[in-house]
Amino acid sequence: FKNDLKTINKEIKSYNTIFNYWNSFFKTYNVKIFFSWFLYDKNHIAISEAIKNNQGISAIWQMAFNGTPYVECITVSDIFFTYSNLTSKINNKTGSKCKYQVITGYPKDYAFSIIKNKDKEVRKKLESAGAQNIIAIFDENSQPDDRWHTGVDLQIENYEYAINKILKNPKLGVIFKPKSPKTLRKRLYKINQLLDEAIATGRCHIFEETSRYTSAISPVYAGFNADIAVHSHLSAGTAAIECALNNIRTLLIDREGVPFDLLNELPKNKIVFNSWEKAFDNILEYFESEKQLKDFGDWSSYLDLFDPFRDGKAAYRIGTYLESILDGYKNNKDREIIMQEAAESYADKWGEDKIIINNE
Repeated sequence: FKNDLKTINKEIKSYNTIFNYWNSFFKTYNVKIFFSWFLYDKNHIAISEAIKNNQGISAIWQMAFNGTPYVECITVSDIFFTYSNLTSKINNKTGSKCKYQVITGYPKDYAFSIIKNKDKEVRKKLESAGAQNIIAIFDENSQPDDRWHTGVDLQIENYEYAINKILKNPKLGVIFKPKSPKTLRKRLYKINQLLDEAIATGRCHIFEETSRYTSAISPVYAGFNADIAVHSHLSAGTAAIECALNNIRTLLIDREGVPFDLLNELPKNKIVFNSWEKAFDNILEYFESEKQLKDFGDWSSYLDLFDPFRDGKAAYRIGTYLESILDGYKNNKDREIIMQEAAESYADKWGEDKIIINNE
């Protein structure tokens, strides 16, 4: 077992290095709260232990929705701010260790009203070129090795199918909102000319604005400029959920085949489709019916699963919770007492069912 032992010792050394660095940092600067969204590597586990060793508290907020309990999403933290009871259960299934899970709703919902009131410039542009019905399409990036992510070929097929549809149908318009626009053209190398043809019609728009790594445009803004929003992946459906929470008719396409994802429990051939062909047949039927198919892309019966509040105050709830923790430290209270009182105060204001305590 020499190789096994070597691997284990390497991980132990890595843990100790991370722990010692952050332990020293927290002690030097008297840090009592560590707050982050990044739970996607092992580092946050050592950081959580380091802040605890300094009588501090670690808190992580849920940035993205994962309908499958991926091992990469294991979370170790004193407090985990999560969307809903459903997302809390998914978090537990990963093997996460969080003493307090606090249900807050979707943390970025404060921006929805601002985005909704923005001018629909993209829609106007597409309509001026003849588009009568507009589809917003989101992707989930891609990597060259399709064993670890959606492959480049799958992503090319997603774009190519939609582009061919609008080239053949002068009433259709499409808005592409790629997750990583900076690398999009490189990844779509086979169909760049076809994409340019679509753009030349005036009925195709790509949001190319980029932040540090990903798109700088909210999926909701793309959705508000369209009649139907389509997330071309199911295993990471945060963009779809954002649109659905804003009552935008939204579809999911499960081309990869993720049968155990909780999003796959949504109505088949109304919200969830297993191919572009089937989805587009239904989209065209929806448009031809003059948008009279009331349950098509309609998530209204399921929104409580993803956000029981839907009031634009999720970030406010997180902020005031952290403020109550900070007040506890200002009053020189013990970390366990601080967390208990913060949970009780939150439960009194927002409901006892919005705090889940794991006493293990």
